[in-house]
Amino acid sequence: MRKILLVVVVCSAVAVVFAAAAGQFQPLNAKPGLWRMTKAITWTDLPPQMAAMMKAAPQTTTYNSCVTTKDLNTNPWANGSGDDCTWTVLNSTSTDMEVQAVGCDFGKNSGMTAEVHGKIHLLDAENGTGSMTVTLTGNGQTMHGVATYTGKWSSASCPAH
Repeated sequence: MRKILLVVVVCSAVAVVFAAAAGQFQPLNAKPGLWRMTKAITWTDLPPQMAAMMKAAPQTTTYNSCVTTKDLNTNPWANGSGDDCTWTVLNSTSTDMEVQAVGCDFGKNSGMTAEVHGKIHLLDAENGTGSMTVTLTGNGQTMHGVATYTGKWSSASCPAH
């Protein structure tokens, strides 16, 4: 009888832990469809030649992101950014998501690897903001950047590719 009671208690405890873990990953409560994104990035710790190159590049860019219902469980604004990162969700509620990324395309041509960590916040189902810290390492150098995002839902459908 004690063994059965112990098994029931252990199984109940495991079920509570899994339920709590599952509860912390909710999809964002954003409208799927076409989002218009604005990204501004500021770099620090740049060597002089990179600083000159970055000053010549646009610091603010806009892009369209086609967000599907499935994307609301990962970084929904990654589509269209051109960064091609592998994203992992660390925590997510209906309004806030914490993400990290590895393997991003930016920096690869220069022998650099990129890691990103950030947060997305929905103001409502059609408007959101975000902030990401970027670390580029390689060639004996480390560079840091902070990207801020604003997103506005545009339409329920996305243009065909």
